[in-house]
Amino acid sequence: MALDPASNILALVPARGGSKRIPRKNVINFHGKPMVAYPIDAALRAGIFGAVHVSSDDDEIRAIARARGADPEPARPAELSDDMTGILPVARWVLQTLERQGRVFEHVFILFPCAPMITAHDMRAAWDVYRAHGGAKNLLTIGRNPVPAEWLYAREPDGRLVPRTPGGAFSRSQDLAPAYYETGTFTIFSARFLLDAANIADDTNYVGYELPAWKAVDIDTPAELEHARALYAVYAERLAAEDR
Repeated sequence: MALDPASNILALVPARGGSKRIPRKNVINFHGKPMVAYPIDAALRAGIFGAVHVSSDDDEIRAIARARGADPEPARPAELSDDMTGILPVARWVLQTLERQGRVFEHVFILFPCAPMITAHDMRAAWDVYRAHGGAKNLLTIGRNPVPAEWLYAREPDGRLVPRTPGGAFSRSQDLAPAYYETGTFTIFSARFLLDAANIADDTNYVGYELPAWKAVDIDTPAELEHARALYAVYAERLAAEDR
């Protein structure tokens, strides 16, 4: 599939050049491709987007985006490229910049660059969930927590455990509802929300698209990178089948 010129959905890949824990994480080789290439390629294959825009301050990332068929123009300004800048001002700047060019979008997928297990199928399926709520709720990708939330503890510096839910650890799992967490893979927002919201911290205004545990990986440390590489090797054929 390719871009749909009639679509009012923007795929936005925020991919700045800096990374502290894994240097150059967004362009690191991951099974033969730069990391950032995975969400770009999946978005282009999804067939639901009017544009795939990579927002970056980094010349190498922008060159990768351009070579794979995404739009890296204009470059993200330096004041929006430090590690303290959140996603909301970046998304707002992109939408406003594109609007000045006459390119107006109503919905935005924010595709995070270190998500090599994401597929075109996931994007289309998540869009169906978002549409089922009329676009009135934002969407997060979620994973199921391996244990119920009631079983969780905090751990003090001296080793003492403090139950998050007093007595919860002694409840049977079959008596407790599953707990979920955000995977940080992609989100869907209305453009109007991104343009008008003071922040995105209202965590009551979301619906979820569940990813299986092997896709719900967060790559922030070298150990997590190696874990993701091992998972990808195991599931490569399944991912290829989904990404059509």
